[in-house]
Amino acid sequence: MSGTVKGRLVTCPKNLQLSSSAVCLYTKNTLPVLRSLLRGKFTGRVLSDWKTGAAEKTSSLIVKSGTQNAYVLLAQLSATETLVVVDGIPQTPTAQSAASQAASRPAMPAGIVKGQQYVLDSDLKGLVNVVGVGGGVYRMVSVAGGQVLTVTSGKKAATLGTGGVELPLAPVSDGRNLLFPLDGLRALACTVTPAQVGVTVACGSASASIRPIVF
Repeated sequence: MSGTVKGRLVTCPKNLQLSSSAVCLYTKNTLPVLRSLLRGKFTGRVLSDWKTGAAEKTSSLIVKSGTQNAYVLLAQLSATETLVVVDGIPQTPTAQSAASQAASRPAMPAGIVKGQQYVLDSDLKGLVNVVGVGGGVYRMVSVAGGQVLTVTSGKKAATLGTGGVELPLAPVSDGRNLLFPLDGLRALACTVTPAQVGVTVACGSASASIRPIVF
């Protein structure tokens, strides 16, 4: 499919909680163009046509793939950049696997400031789309839309849209997880409100309770 969308393989974002067989492609193309290209590629195998999310930042398609069904997700990173995800229709996780994921926390990587609050990229699912593009660089965009925040592991300096911005603390990647400073979410126009347990993070109309990590 990389030839169809003219993209390159990238590591799938952990916050999407995809299966081990999922494929993620980074492409410099728009959602309307990709929807047309992929509908043509999957002619005769489409089970559910494109459904577009709020603000038209995401689109999903369900197709027949061999003996199982799969979905194609398009997530807009910027006006000309899109993440394409292909994965099998997920099965309902067992309580044991869900508990195992919830208990999973990274060891303290180099560059972390002790006593400060961080959030895992996986904890931002449904609030912020996080995509690693290689070299410790990550693209982040709120599900509510807005400008793309480009951050680099170990550096406070970041790019918001076409301008520069400085984060309160440097985000840190341990090679598997991105640990992002909680207060840095304000750069994406997300609000952080203390709650009885942890904090409540709101990005547009989407909100979730998160327990920050403090080393």
